[in-house]
Amino acid sequence: MTLRGIMYMSVAAAIAIPLYAQAQDFTPTGDRILSDPTYLPPQGQFVGDTSYGYERGDGDISDPGGDRAATTRHTGNIVRQSFAYGVTDALSLNLGIGYGFSDQNRVTSANGTTTTNQSGWENPSLGATYRLLDQHNHPVSLDIMGEYSPDAFESRNATQTRDGTIARGGSEVDLGVGLGRETRFFTVRGVFFDKYFGDSTTDNPNVGGANATNAYWVPSVGIQTQARFTDRLSANVGADYNFNGSPRVVSAAGVEHIAKLGDYQTVNVALNYHFIPNRLVGSVNYHHTFQDRTNEVFADPALDFFRERSSDGVGAELRYVFK
Repeated sequence: MTLRGIMYMSVAAAIAIPLYAQAQDFTPTGDRILSDPTYLPPQGQFVGDTSYGYERGDGDISDPGGDRAATTRHTGNIVRQSFAYGVTDALSLNLGIGYGFSDQNRVTSANGTTTTNQSGWENPSLGATYRLLDQHNHPVSLDIMGEYSPDAFESRNATQTRDGTIARGGSEVDLGVGLGRETRFFTVRGVFFDKYFGDSTTDNPNVGGANATNAYWVPSVGIQTQARFTDRLSANVGADYNFNGSPRVVSAAGVEHIAKLGDYQTVNVALNYHFIPNRLVGSVNYHHTFQDRTNEVFADPALDFFRERSSDGVGAELRYVFK
């Protein structure tokens, strides 16, 4: 199925859910449904998640006068594997890792089209979720979440003759809270995360040495929903807003600037099917990211440049229970 086909199918599902919901059962329940946003593995349950994602982003780069200096297109592929284990009914532990490969085309009037490639491992992640309130005993479920990614793999810019890597060159910490309510037909969950990107370095073979980026925070708020049409078929719709940071960057050549990264917003939809009820679930998904304008601010304003871009992505996911 094409990117456009999945996008149209997903939008149709998002429009149909409110219409279909009018005649459905909204009796509260606290079931742990494998595809649901509020799902948490119960004690002794071991869960796997295998996913593939493809994303394409297009953008324009402008000079201080507002004239377009270049256009870019980035395509990326990522395969991820994660596992979670229910230590108790309230506490689960998780770990995950991903491998990706991508390319970027840059078109300028002076140099024409240049293409660079990136590949390699993402930093692994280790995390935990603790359920403070369970909807079996309360009107809502309330989770606190934490995840840590160590600086495990080299970060390197790509050149015309050598691939770059996809690792960021620094550690990450992600802290969050989720508040959800589940009924027989519908689940809604609000989430807040605050992600810390630690100091990072990226080797720059074009110049020699490394680019260094100071640490920064990215808070985000979001909403996650699921509508269950049958015991096997459901659809998820969600959105989030990310308040991006403005870290200080020092290039390998010693030039300093402020990277105003620009906030970004994502909308996403997914269709899920339980091949084996609550033990094996397959999903297809689509998301679109709206990226606010970014600005690289130098001491000499003549060096400033601006970037505007957006991206679309599709993916497939398989979740499965071992016990």
